Amino acid sequence: MDAFLAEPLSLRDVIISRALIEVRDAVQREKRLRALLGFDDLLSKLDEALQQPGGALLAETIRARFPVALIDEFQDTDPQQYRIFRELYVQQPEQALLLIGDPKQAIYAFRGADIFTYLRARNEVSAHYTLDTNWRSSPEMVESVNRLFLQMESPFLFSAIPFLSVHPAPPNQALKLVFHDRPQPALRFWLQPGDGVGVSDYQQFMAQQCAADISRWLVAGQQGRAQLGKGDALRNVQASDITVLVRSRNEANLMRDALNALAIPSVYLSSRDSVYTTPEARELLWLLRAIQAPEQERLLRSALATSIFAIDAATLDALGQNEREWDALVEQFAVWQQLWHQRGVLPMLRDVMIKRQLAENMLASDNGERRLTDLMHLGELLQEAAIQLDSPHALVRFLAQQIARPNSQAANQQLRLESDRHLVQIVTIHKSKGLQYPLVWLPFAAGFREAASALYHDRDSFAALLDVQGDEASMELAEEERLAEDLRLLYVALTRSVYHCSVGIAPLIKGTRKKKAKAICIKARWVIWCSAVRQQTQHS
Repeated sequence: MDAFLAEPLSLRDVIISRALIEVRDAVQREKRLRALLGFDDLLSKLDEALQQPGGALLAETIRARFPVALIDEFQDTDPQQYRIFRELYVQQPEQALLLIGDPKQAIYAFRGADIFTYLRARNEVSAHYTLDTNWRSSPEMVESVNRLFLQMESPFLFSAIPFLSVHPAPPNQALKLVFHDRPQPALRFWLQPGDGVGVSDYQQFMAQQCAADISRWLVAGQQGRAQLGKGDALRNVQASDITVLVRSRNEANLMRDALNALAIPSVYLSSRDSVYTTPEARELLWLLRAIQAPEQERLLRSALATSIFAIDAATLDALGQNEREWDALVEQFAVWQQLWHQRGVLPMLRDVMIKRQLAENMLASDNGERRLTDLMHLGELLQEAAIQLDSPHALVRFLAQQIARPNSQAANQQLRLESDRHLVQIVTIHKSKGLQYPLVWLPFAAGFREAASALYHDRDSFAALLDVQGDEASMELAEEERLAEDLRLLYVALTRSVYHCSVGIAPLIKGTRKKKAKAICIKARWVIWCSAVRQQTQHS
């Protein structure tokens, strides 16, 4: 007992450290029992096989088939993946391994990517080549990003991830952005007043500032006073030129509300909601039930009362009082039932839409394009499901089950984009990586989420470490890595724009008094950067 009590670990720490091993083993056993294999399992099986006695022969067989390996986006590689490629190709003079990656864009730690794996690989490779031309942005935008990140010796915290200035591409020299006959700065910072603000106040303030600024651009564009283009071939700025970059669905909702308040239509391009959660899914269920049994007045009334048919209460009551018209409706629903049985659910739904002019009615209503897109999406999903089911009754049960338990992770269920023409786009920064937009707003750049656990990397061996006790020193190292990734996320966001990027920042306060002081210190770097950029770019 004395020896146990003298141990620095608590019972909780011991259980967690054992659970990390035993839970992983238990999951693998369960997968074997159920004969399940996922993508991660394929990597694990190959990794294990290469370490077995026959691993050398396996490696030689792979090299013979693939003598050259080229890995793009290598900064998103995890340790296991690199261990496999290292085993196959390193110190193999007859083979080649080409690694292409930008450590400044390593922003996927949340799904297993490990920037320290990239750093380790870079140290083990002798031949390094750098691309130093930006083919996306205007010279002013390139110079602004260069100037911002050169304010500090190690802007990404780790000296192994340097910032090297890049040059604008020659064809982009003539790119131009004009507002009220004046060239506009490429990079503009909006600093919220005060010595410290809370997260909610910051988000509300910046959402309103962003929406108001977008409104000014759009009004000027309609008047021919805001233009962009190359040389003299300028065109008016329109909503589809503007993109707001956010980090989460919550931030996207805040921006959509702020834009809606100014009657500016927008579209969220990173939505992962299931189409089965929409009102159209429930109303379609009622419609199918009525077509299944048109003789049941209660089901028929429920279907006619949906927003799909857009029949008001007075008209619906009048239909019920008119026996001839009601019988005609029953007959029409019976015809649709027969069409469903003969040709399938989707042709039947299309006939309903034509006969009752549903598309025209929906497009005339608020958010009609969104609703019509969802209805057609549901029809296609039901048509696919009907192939696997034995009857219309089974299809109705299937739809009811999907509504009760939607799966937002299923790609075919995720809401489709109704239209992005003439709409302000709202996109998550992670989703925007690799893409470009003429004008970018980054309203919540100062936002951050503190490290939840003491998970960090050894600076010498690059090995991942987890301090189950979560002592202060370990948490500081984990927090440093979190901040480093946030800075890389900022770099990705700033380099999406072609002509201009506006950034909303504030001395943000989070958590306890101690954490408040720490947050202010971290965000003070923003103020330093902004001040430096403002001094060097007076008109911004």
